Amino acid sequence: MSSDWAATLRRVPLFHELTEAEIKVLAANVSPRRYAAGRIIFSEGQPGGDLLILHEGTVRVVRAARNGRQQLLCIERAGSSLGEVSVFDSGPYSATAIAGSDVVVLAIRGGYFRRLCESQPRVAAQVIRVLGHRLRRLRDLVEDLSCGTVRDRLITYLVRLAEQNGSRAGEGIEVNLEENNEELAVRLGTVREIVSRNLGGLHGEGLIRMRRRAIMIPNLEALRGELGQ
Repeated sequence: MSSDWAATLRRVPLFHELTEAEIKVLAANVSPRRYAAGRIIFSEGQPGGDLLILHEGTVRVVRAARNGRQQLLCIERAGSSLGEVSVFDSGPYSATAIAGSDVVVLAIRGGYFRRLCESQPRVAAQVIRVLGHRLRRLRDLVEDLSCGTVRDRLITYLVRLAEQNGSRAGEGIEVNLEENNEELAVRLGTVREIVSRNLGGLHGEGLIRMRRRAIMIPNLEALRGELGQ
């Protein structure tokens, strides 16, 4: 299995600068952990310590809001890392990670990873880049949630997806939704029925065209122009 683990570690942004020999040594120092879909991998407030690498499956990272609802922070897939901050500050986890499917994670002991960063400044630099990317993503999330209506929050999210990950087609810009309507509702701070209603409304107005998990935006400027109206 160590060869499979090495293949996953090569995909992790934190380890892009390591040599093949260094990857193999790292793979020999991981411990696999398995979680069934729906199981909690770690909880907000729980003591942290280990770096977790997602080997198989998807993980939903959420945080509890004051009203009791869960706020979706991100969905992580194979090749992603979890728990970096707690490795370095020895503090508790700041969010909850839930297995979105059957999951295998590779655990790297916190002390071992800290020593790796001390001996390999390239890895430490990658940690800073990854955390910086996540900070920007959280800033975008805060901006999205500051929009007054669910419709505005949904439009803001679709516009950002189009700008960052959209692919141009003859009919406009196509974006792929990573979340189903229930997960999208958690991201937007609402419920599934309201998300479905707003997606249907945008479709009825001709601002988007829905194709299963893909959405076609015929005119991005027209969609953006709906914000705040």
